[in-house]
Amino acid sequence: MSATPATFTTTTAAPTSPFRRLTPTANRNAAIALLIATLLIGFAAIAFPAWWLYDHYDSRAAQLARQQRSYSSLNELRPTLMKALEALKAKDTKKFFLKGATAALAGADLQEMARGVIEANNGRLLSSQLLPHKDENGYRQVNATIQMTANIQNLRQVLHVMEGREPYLFLDNLTVRAQVPSGFKPQPGFEPEMFVQFDVSGLVPITPVAPPTDTKPAASKTAAKSKS
Repeated sequence: MSATPATFTTTTAAPTSPFRRLTPTANRNAAIALLIATLLIGFAAIAFPAWWLYDHYDSRAAQLARQQRSYSSLNELRPTLMKALEALKAKDTKKFFLKGATAALAGADLQEMARGVIEANNGRLLSSQLLPHKDENGYRQVNATIQMTANIQNLRQVLHVMEGREPYLFLDNLTVRAQVPSGFKPQPGFEPEMFVQFDVSGLVPITPVAPPTDTKPAASKTAAKSKS
């Protein structure tokens, strides 16, 4: 009795699309949803760059408009500014500066003005010391350190007069120190004096020095004439 080998057969299921398992209505809805998603993605890809460009150029246009308004305002003020400049040029500007051809003379003038203001307003000058001057942009800044005593009312008057007078004076590094102990109660109508120190400065225009003329050619011509 002969034995025959057994044969096995396998069947492979053909791949099926997931849409085949859906009903026709579901397939139609899925296709519509995919179409809408594709349209939305395409619209976003076009709309976002367009919106960004619009916002960028709109901001730039607003900035240019503000600049144009600023320039227009300056142009409107130009006649007034030119008149003010011409009036300033017509004034005697020497009264705004200290007197003195040298730094020492200008410093002496500065110290004398400070002393006059302090004494005229019931202050007491303790010391006045000149500081190194500074030359910059065609002007010489002359500086001095002032030490004085005065009560609060007289000090206010001294500072007010110094900053509002001509020639122009500039105050800096103001130090005020009480000379009475803490808790001191002054009598009515009495203001205790305080120690005051500050720097005062004024300006002097620097006159450009003309370069020396060369006299050698003239001397040689004179010698040539004498020889002839």
